Amino acid sequence: MCGIFGIVNDGTSQAAQTVLDGLKKLEYRGYDSWGIAIIPKSGGRIRIEKHVGKIGSAKTTLPDSTIAIGHTRWATHGGVTDINAHPHLDCSGQIAVIHNGIVENYQDLKEELKREKHTFHSETDTEVIAHAIEEELKTGRSINHAVFSVFNTLVGSNAIGVLDLHAGSIVICRNGSPLAIGIGSNSYYLGSDVTAFLKFTRRVYFLADGEAAVLTVNGVKLYDISSQAEKKLVTHTVDWKVEDVQKGGYPHFLLKEIIEQTATIKKTARLNETELKQIAKKIADGGRVVLCGCGTAFYCALAAKYYFSLAGIEAQAYGAYEFLPFAKFADKKTLFIAISQSGETADTLIAAKAAKKNGAHLIAVVNARASTLERLSDTIIAVGAGPEIAVVSTKAFTAQLATLYLLSRAVGGKYKEAQKAMTNLGAVLEKWLTPKNRTAILNLAKKLIDYEDMYLIGKHLNFPAAMEFALKIKETSYIHAEAFASGELKHGVITLIQKGTPCFALFANDETRQEVLSSATELKARGATIIGISPFAAPEFNYHIQTPELGDLTIFGNIIVGQLLGYYLGIGRGTDPDKPRNLAKSVTVK
Repeated sequence: MCGIFGIVNDGTSQAAQTVLDGLKKLEYRGYDSWGIAIIPKSGGRIRIEKHVGKIGSAKTTLPDSTIAIGHTRWATHGGVTDINAHPHLDCSGQIAVIHNGIVENYQDLKEELKREKHTFHSETDTEVIAHAIEEELKTGRSINHAVFSVFNTLVGSNAIGVLDLHAGSIVICRNGSPLAIGIGSNSYYLGSDVTAFLKFTRRVYFLADGEAAVLTVNGVKLYDISSQAEKKLVTHTVDWKVEDVQKGGYPHFLLKEIIEQTATIKKTARLNETELKQIAKKIADGGRVVLCGCGTAFYCALAAKYYFSLAGIEAQAYGAYEFLPFAKFADKKTLFIAISQSGETADTLIAAKAAKKNGAHLIAVVNARASTLERLSDTIIAVGAGPEIAVVSTKAFTAQLATLYLLSRAVGGKYKEAQKAMTNLGAVLEKWLTPKNRTAILNLAKKLIDYEDMYLIGKHLNFPAAMEFALKIKETSYIHAEAFASGELKHGVITLIQKGTPCFALFANDETRQEVLSSATELKARGATIIGISPFAAPEFNYHIQTPELGDLTIFGNIIVGQLLGYYLGIGRGTDPDKPRNLAKSVTVK
């Protein structure tokens, strides 16, 4: 969840500033506090600066340096304070540690270190790592071996960066939490994500679990943590561009990424044809489809379940956090489709490992590349939406749903037909997502801005669409929004409706239209304000946002309305739509 960045051999001698700029690009991973540690170019002890709050407009006062590490925090252990912010020092001040993850056995380690007279200043699990390395160094071990040895004792998913004063190096280790190395011409970088150093290099190595690296002015060496043996470092070049991680004239990344869907959906239609047809054959041969994800990815799984049903395929969808009781039903006939923007979501990884242990064929539908989920999977479906910087997922969701739609149609031999439909979808959305239509959604947001409760109904495909719509409102504006299947209204839900309560009804021109209209009428009779999200107008609507008529793909436009409405409501209520409170982009803890 937290963001890690570092540099060795900064040619500008402004390593602290370089790291600060990199951390700003990683702020979507955590924005409770931030900190930087350097070894001053003039010599002397490690210098640290750290502060509570968002890093967006922050400045550093640290002196000239060519080596630094930095961290932007999403708090787990310990409150949001300067003291709890990373980096953390050992007693001697020789090493500084940054950390992403949770050390599950930190209390036991802390008690042992206290008996050895170590003094702790923070409430974090991270500080334990610094003192444990210090203790190992007392045995005469090198910094590399001390770090490897300590890392092997840590329980949980963790990634660390250790700045050593005497060696002038940064040692990094990974198990479960992402870490990447960037190889420049003379400078070397580490980051939780390549976005932090993309402006400097696209030559990258993604650490695997159980790997470590040592960054010095002479280059980068890769190691196996358990054996401490050196490994060959083979890098590859990522195809992302610097423009992909810039706002490009938009006021927020979230708005930019919503608009980009007109291009990313069309791009998705051109990707993964071979892999999708191979999976389709396995399904046609009797493979059992199980879809799994968390949050937005789970709603994607639910919508895909309906698409598979329309294609005559029975599929199951689970929230990854509730899959384990059902993992025992996975077997060699199971095609377990794990959906994740980052590929690092802890609950999804746990579910995927459980399914694979029981023999399932694991399929990763991911956006970010070289993730833990990719390494674990038998088949990788990379949706290619490009870097998604806003914490709230938009273009990754629609790219993943488009991919699963293509898969569902491929089973019946209709892949090319589906591909054309998806290309057409992108073109139709491009014509529809005009400034005029966006203004209509903005004007609706102005009418709803003071409400604290909203409800949504939909049926069949528009039920998971309503759930995702509601999530966008919650995430970006902090308004309570709750979605129900329209048929659930009379079973208790309708008691929540009072005069003026905003109620959204999501439609397609399908067999469910009249039933959802009847439900909207029931809500209106109880005083609700009905907002129709649909390709058609109806007298039941107090307000109407018209979406494109696209058959079973109509939900894409309906969901995009929710994305934009959430964005405008958030702006109007003074929130940060790119970095909602209490959320992080990559949920790497359970």
